Amino acid sequence: MSEAPPDLPPLRTCPSCGREGRTRYERCPHCQSSYYGRSRPQRRRRLIVVAAVAALLVVLGGVGTVFALSDRSDREAREKREQATRVANLRAKLTRIQAPHHGAARQLKPPAGATDAQLLRARKALVTAVEHRITQDARARARAGELDGPIQATTCGPILKSRQAIPDDEVLSKHIGRYDCVAIKHHVIAQEGEKVAELGHPFVAALNFDTYTYTWCRNTPAQGERGVALVFVRLQRACLAATGKALGTGYVAAPGEQNETR
Repeated sequence: MSEAPPDLPPLRTCPSCGREGRTRYERCPHCQSSYYGRSRPQRRRRLIVVAAVAALLVVLGGVGTVFALSDRSDREAREKREQATRVANLRAKLTRIQAPHHGAARQLKPPAGATDAQLLRARKALVTAVEHRITQDARARARAGELDGPIQATTCGPILKSRQAIPDDEVLSKHIGRYDCVAIKHHVIAQEGEKVAELGHPFVAALNFDTYTYTWCRNTPAQGERGVALVFVRLQRACLAATGKALGTGYVAAPGEQNETR
């Protein structure tokens, strides 16, 4: 068999039609397909590989989505449990902080047949005794880190925020005195040198002018995070000797429980 002359074009097999031909050009002279293109079996195998990879990616994407949703659900459940724990801890803390404290100053009780002036002085002395007792309590709380100090003194006045409100100890017909108290940290002084307010920690107190016993409670605001209230614990009835139904953050004043005005 004689060899082809060296100047003849190379013999090529078309990957598309399978026919042989001698040419120096890129394309098959029979079907015009490129000699550098893939054959049908190669294209078919490529399509199968591409389809398999795409299917695998879809499966992996689905699995990833399932894991992501599961992780999100677990995270939300965990955050919900943590939030519930924070709320329960805050509620327990407020309940403990606002628990009623009781005391007595029976030695101040005037004798039977005392005059109105004697009764008024004795009732005023009971208010002073309660203020002193709240001051002691607030200072103990400050030492324990429950509130910030220092505590200078305590002042108690009518629950009703009005200049015309009469303190209950000045109304002899009242058997129970209810007071809004402040354990004072600072006095607010106006430019004229007049004291206009006290800044401190709020308390409330209920005084029994028949037995010369009393109850006081720290009055804390609703607790929260980032400006959002999470927990509110209503003061116990004993804190104000309240008998009316619960309403809002307190209780409805029953007849005789509201401060009188001038």
